[in-house]
Amino acid sequence: MSDADRIKELEEKLRQLDVKTEHFERQAQRLEQERDQWEKKYKETHEKYTKAQAELAELEATMQGL
Repeated sequence: MSDADRIKELEEKLRQLDVKTEHFERQAQRLEQERDQWEKKYKETHEKYTKAQAELAELEATMQGL
C-alpha cells in the first residue's frame, strides 16, 4: 500500500469519525433537551403536589374545628 493510499484511507476514516461525532453531539443535545423537559415537568408536578398537601392540611384543620 502506497503512502498516498494510506493517506486517503486515513482521511476517509477521519471523515467517518467526524460524521459519527456530529451524530452523537446532536443525540446528546436532544437528550439534554429531553432531560430539561422532564425536570420542568417534575418541578411543576412537585409544586402541584405541595399545594395539594397544604390544601388537604387546611381542610383537615377546618374539619377538626367542626
